[in-house]
Amino acid sequence: MSLHTSRKKLALYLSLGLILLTAIYFTLDYFTRHPSTDDAYVQADTIDIAAQVTGPVAEIFVKDHQHVEAGQVLFSIDPRPFQIAVDRAQANLDAQKSALVLATNNARRILTLVKSGQESKSSGDLMQSQLDSARAQLAAAEAQLAQAALDLEHTRVTAPRSGIVTQFLLQPGNNVVVNNTLFKLVEQDYFWVDANFKETQVARIKSGQPVKIVLDMFPKHVFHGIVDAVSSASGEVFSLLPPENASGNWVKVTQRFPVKILIQDPTGHFPLRAGATATATVDTTVRA
Repeated sequence: MSLHTSRKKLALYLSLGLILLTAIYFTLDYFTRHPSTDDAYVQADTIDIAAQVTGPVAEIFVKDHQHVEAGQVLFSIDPRPFQIAVDRAQANLDAQKSALVLATNNARRILTLVKSGQESKSSGDLMQSQLDSARAQLAAAEAQLAQAALDLEHTRVTAPRSGIVTQFLLQPGNNVVVNNTLFKLVEQDYFWVDANFKETQVARIKSGQPVKIVLDMFPKHVFHGIVDAVSSASGEVFSLLPPENASGNWVKVTQRFPVKILIQDPTGHFPLRAGATATATVDTTVRA
């Protein structure tokens, strides 16, 4: 092999080595500037649905996993006891109105007699006290009727927001108790990703930076998001049993910090589901 040939091979190897080192450098630089994690999960607001009155379920108008609109009736509770309470409260209110009219007429008559000297001032004070009592009883009757009417209205349980009904197991005849969670409603108009980045990555991540999100269920579709907030504490801080390292027998573990990423382009063609796993990649070259 000639010296010239050897030099050409050496130059070729050096060139290839330089190209390889350059590629490695730019690859590492790219991943440094674009931190990524697959420890990420789609989240959505969920609403606990509970009855505001106690009673047996009369009718059901939805089923599990059904999409409902805000204000749509989900189920109803037997309204008959509550209608009876309304009728009773209305009758009591009518009686108190009549009592107030009578007390008012008597008060006017007695006060006229007191002014003319035919009745004592104490009689006038007593009549005024009775009139005040009649007014108070009327106000209480009005409040009782309003509460009874509200309870009757609450026998029809409606969706507070639009979303997907989940964990719905109610059947007609089930007895529901006030304020006990019966099922959940998952909203569909606001999704975000909770992504857990390593502590070696979060220094570059700032609010407002763009994010590419790929869900495991839709590996070929890219969602776009934006960093909303970076947690000020790692997940270990909020665990039920935080690590105890005072003994000295410990292994250093890289901690992860939750980053909230808002999904900006949800689409019906690729429906998002709370709890879905995802991969999130932040572009830290963009100044927020």
